Amino acid sequence: MSKKPPVVFIAGERQHAGKTVTSLGVISALSKHFAPEDIGYFKPVGQEMTTLPNGQKIDKDVRIVKEFTGLDMPDMGILSPVRVVSGVTRDYISGTNQAEITAKFEKNIRDTMESLADKKIIIAEGTGHPGVGSVVGLSNARVANMIDAKILYLVGGGIGRTIDELEVDFSYFSHHKSKVAGVLFNKVLPKKLDQMKEVITEKALNRIFPEWSPKLSVFGHMPIVKYLNNPSMQLISKSFKNHRAIKGGKCAGAWHRACRKVKIISLDFENFSPVHALRPRDIAVLGAASHRRLKKVIDWNNAQPAEKKLGGLILTCSSDKRPDAAAEALVAESCLPTIAVMQDTAETDAMLYKCFNDTKIQLYDKMKHQKIVNLFEEHFDTEKFLRAFGI
Repeated sequence: MSKKPPVVFIAGERQHAGKTVTSLGVISALSKHFAPEDIGYFKPVGQEMTTLPNGQKIDKDVRIVKEFTGLDMPDMGILSPVRVVSGVTRDYISGTNQAEITAKFEKNIRDTMESLADKKIIIAEGTGHPGVGSVVGLSNARVANMIDAKILYLVGGGIGRTIDELEVDFSYFSHHKSKVAGVLFNKVLPKKLDQMKEVITEKALNRIFPEWSPKLSVFGHMPIVKYLNNPSMQLISKSFKNHRAIKGGKCAGAWHRACRKVKIISLDFENFSPVHALRPRDIAVLGAASHRRLKKVIDWNNAQPAEKKLGGLILTCSSDKRPDAAAEALVAESCLPTIAVMQDTAETDAMLYKCFNDTKIQLYDKMKHQKIVNLFEEHFDTEKFLRAFGI
């Protein structure tokens, strides 16, 4: 019988902890040691689906990894074996055949593992926090055990909060007798990077959590990368139902640029100064009926070089008559990504806050992928990773 490939299960403290970014980064690091056809990847339990050209629905992270890594993934469907879409958990809880459903899900995962048996290493990307999936009998800990994986655990940067988070999640993995190989500290503030390296060392980590054998490894301290987790206007527009995009000129690429911050323009025309209020890649938010302030924003943006232009514009409280034709023409000529939304400023701000906190990498984010590759080249200890996972 041929030797089974080692399996790396990437788990994290929460949703949007950076599991897909880490999958991409680890694969880029492994690509220096293995041919693309020798590296396997799958998403055992998925929640966010995308539709393939053939109509099949799979977890969107599978398609992201396929797009950016060049791995040999001819059948993406089998790499998304369990799809927990809307209604699945409700039907599972209210039904009478839970054991049968879980057994079917488990078989799907085993079939995926069998399809990857010829690989030299397999990356399995978890979902949400460690307990996600428990409702259908497939928590991250349960899945990692089922596929005999060692866990690479992602936790946010910091000191006190980070240790507190590890205490909770390591207790969960220990309870399930899961195998944790080590930790990757993610999204560390650059100014705190050196301090964190000095304080949370491998020695300190294993003194705090002595129960793990083999001892825990620290695979790296990853600083926050500018714009890596920020949404584009293309992604932001999807957060607003019934929005109206105002497009013009040759500015398609601008819709895909990561934005910086949200700036709500509440000052009146006389006191509002774009020079003082706005910065490159900001999203300006103002009322759809604000003609004079709108012109100020457009004129200021038009005067900026390409690298200093705004990220986008959102016009609130729109209707059939607002913004009017003159305002739309002004926006279209500026080549500034703009949407008109029906929500008021407060509702818009709340939706933008959620979007900024829930952003995942998108298929068009080629520049973000290169940043991920560079990040892992500089801050990820590949040699230690290979040793810890027996590769």
